[in-house]
Amino acid sequence: MRSARILLLVLLAAPLLVAFRPFTPVQSVCDKCPVKGDRITLKDGAVVVAKVIGKNQDGWIIELHGEVRFAQFREVERVDFVSGAEPKGLEQYDQILIKNADQTVLFGTLIQIEAGKPLALRSPRGQVYMVSPEQVLVYYHRGKRRAPVAAPAN
Repeated sequence: MRSARILLLVLLAAPLLVAFRPFTPVQSVCDKCPVKGDRITLKDGAVVVAKVIGKNQDGWIIELHGEVRFAQFREVERVDFVSGAEPKGLEQYDQILIKNADQTVLFGTLIQIEAGKPLALRSPRGQVYMVSPEQVLVYYHRGKRRAPVAAPAN
């Protein structure tokens, strides 16, 4: 019973440990060209122009120049979609948030979720990522938060 409470606490608190991490600065070859993408306005006033590629119960998955970031709803003031409205299907993909300083976000479709085994995820471009349960902060399956898969009890 105690371990179930601890797992529930970890599951609820894990997303709170992650804060939006800015993208790597990139020098444009065309300073006068308009920047295209969805406009994400953060609560601190910063504006990020990137593509919103996913959504889960805790926030947005954002991509820019191949980098993927997670921005929690509590950090975002508003999102202005380039299309004028939120695209359909943003919750169709899964995400894995990795426990590391880079706040790595893997995005795609989970293809293996077994206790004690690495999680496997296939990206929309076909790459397969394997992540050990110890590396997973939290994962989202079709937009719903899930706890890391623990090793089976002996």
